[in-house]
Amino acid sequence: MRELRDIHGTLAVTTPENVTFEFELAGPATRAAAWVLDLVAMGVMLTMLGIALSVAGPALASLATVIMMVASFLVLWWYGALFEWGLRGQTPGKRLFGLRVLQRNGLRLTFAQAVIRNLVRMVDVLPVSYLVGGASLLLDPDQRRLGDIAAGTIVVRERSLPAPSAVVPPALRYNTFLDDPNVRHAARRVTAPERDAMVALGLRRDALPLHVRHELFEELAKHLEGRLALPRPPQLSAERYVLNIVAVVLSGARA
Repeated sequence: MRELRDIHGTLAVTTPENVTFEFELAGPATRAAAWVLDLVAMGVMLTMLGIALSVAGPALASLATVIMMVASFLVLWWYGALFEWGLRGQTPGKRLFGLRVLQRNGLRLTFAQAVIRNLVRMVDVLPVSYLVGGASLLLDPDQRRLGDIAAGTIVVRERSLPAPSAVVPPALRYNTFLDDPNVRHAARRVTAPERDAMVALGLRRDALPLHVRHELFEELAKHLEGRLALPRPPQLSAERYVLNIVAVVLSGARA
């Protein structure tokens, strides 16, 4: 894939099929705010465990200290990795601020990448107050800390999603296709940049010249057919195929 950047912190990725996806890179301030919220959540978890251990004090005796040490390690170093893997690139803090971790090509991050970017955090926090990580964010073109560089990931801002009806009027929906479990399974593999491209094209389609509209929907439909392994039904045009997929994606995102 080819990558292009502009001065506004946007990363554009062009696929071999010449379909371009754009997403906004998250800045240091928003990432710091999300991390502070996650620190509060981790503190609450450890505090609750500490209270539970104090209540059960006599029964656990000397084990309480060991349990707290192990729990502190697990929470501090695995909280981020497990949440980001389980919530498709988000922790509670990132979700509140509309941030998501992705691979640099826009795909969902893997478990190994989630682990790497969070374990390298112990270097990013050095010497104090995230100075190493903060310097890396400011110097790297993709606004990545060392953990992201090591894992091959980026942190992006999620765009607000419109309701499915705003993008796909009921008259353009093909219910047999929408109710197919294979379609719903494939829709879960749609990446955030792909979703944004479908939404943007769906919202702007009536303002485009007819030949441009046809060409863009054809390119996007071919890309989705190949990457999702989801053949287009013969009765659906490229436009209706794309719009029906985005209807499923938006419905799932709001479920």
